[in-house]
Amino acid sequence: MRKLEHFEQKKEYAVFRPVGEFSFDEMTHLISRAAVRCRRQKIGKLLIISTGASGFHSAGIAEQYNFVEQIAADAAALVKIAHVANPKWVRSRDFRVMVAKNRGLELENFQAESAALEWLLKPLKNSRSVDKSASRRINPI
Repeated sequence: MRKLEHFEQKKEYAVFRPVGEFSFDEMTHLISRAAVRCRRQKIGKLLIISTGASGFHSAGIAEQYNFVEQIAADAAALVKIAHVANPKWVRSRDFRVMVAKNRGLELENFQAESAALEWLLKPLKNSRSVDKSASRRINPI
């Protein structure tokens, strides 16, 4: 198993930039480890830039499902993930994003690092403020 290289903690988030040739299983494992590391270190946002990675095949629907389910479990709804990838990966993102969201994972795929970082640094959708005035309303009888 490869070492988790190219992982860097920034002020508000972490960046993981896998570089080199990887199998699909190796990429899954590395991204999984990055998500676990963020969760354990209480880093709530992870920027994955996989444009420097190559070698893995286009995943079938079952592999995509298993990949996203694994990452969602590892992030445990505590890590928001922005993924910068090649255009082919981004185009086929809808299924993976749907699976992620159904598992409580905030995940989006992007072609540009700037767009990914802008999305990543926005507050989580789940952290909406509660309308306290609603609980004080009186229902007429």
